[in-house]
Amino acid sequence: MDPRTKSKRHACTVLAHRPCIATALALLLVSACQPIPEQSEHRRPVPWDDFRPLAAMQEAPTYHLLDGYDPIWLSYVKQGVERARSYWGTYGPTHVWILGNEDQGEIHDDAKQSFLEDYCAWRTANSPRTPSECMPHAERRFFDPIRRDQPEAYLSGIRDTNEPMAELIFINVHKWCHPDDSIADPVLRGIHEYTHVFQHSVGVLPTWMSEGGAVFAEAWLPYLDGKRELKLVMRHVMENARSVAGTRLSIADMEEIETAPPEVANYHRELAYDTGAWATAFIIHESPTQSVNSLRDEFYPMVAALGWKTALPRYLGMDSLASFYRAFAGFMNRPIKEQLQMLDRLKH
Repeated sequence: MDPRTKSKRHACTVLAHRPCIATALALLLVSACQPIPEQSEHRRPVPWDDFRPLAAMQEAPTYHLLDGYDPIWLSYVKQGVERARSYWGTYGPTHVWILGNEDQGEIHDDAKQSFLEDYCAWRTANSPRTPSECMPHAERRFFDPIRRDQPEAYLSGIRDTNEPMAELIFINVHKWCHPDDSIADPVLRGIHEYTHVFQHSVGVLPTWMSEGGAVFAEAWLPYLDGKRELKLVMRHVMENARSVAGTRLSIADMEEIETAPPEVANYHRELAYDTGAWATAFIIHESPTQSVNSLRDEFYPMVAALGWKTALPRYLGMDSLASFYRAFAGFMNRPIKEQLQMLDRLKH
């Protein structure tokens, strides 16, 4: 059934705000269940050697919507971004760009031009690039996926400006909205991508910690709001994670997707998103407080100060990163009943 129709959009709107237990169809995590890259976020290479963290600030993200694209899609994305921001804090400057084409008709030239001009004016204001250099690149980047009728969502860290900035891109949002979901899928994508904004305020993280942490946030924050059942969501994620059991690969092989060999990159979703989400839950469980808030308030500042390879074992009271990887591998071999019971011990 086509979620772009008006009736289905309204059904999704109602369900997105209903605090109910997710049905089986609604349990698919936004980034964990979809093929990559067609319906997941696209990772953009980050020059880690000159990484500059995003700054804490008072200014909220700025939202931009393509004229003619239904504002309901902005409202879903904003709901997720703002829920994540209420938990992680405000960092940036962050701009959120939302565009799409529901009926695959012609997008009005004036709307396209205005959107591109707004983007390039912002993007080049404090960088060596010029708007004329930006326009053709931005046109391909934003409107080629629309022409292919392809959805995309990703964070792009901007490093060639006077201060580092973040842009969140959401294209063809309507293709993610399903009437059976207890919380609208675009809301989850907003949570996921803004979690990356917070992570970019911390420093360099391994791919499994970055993506896994964002997937865990998709499960945890709606769980706190009574909109998703944590165990049911994480059970599905574990089923995906276990699909790599015969490969002998682990999250230790997924520290950096950009340099991973093909045999590892082929399991990007299962290792980074799915196994990474459980690794995040395992870190919380093995910490002294077993508190998710402490991950935010104690662990991530430790990462910012020491780097993740030093901070992780220190936070857990382990003697090395290798010890963590061994302990987590042992956990992944336990029966799923025991793995799910671990979630009962996690605290706010």
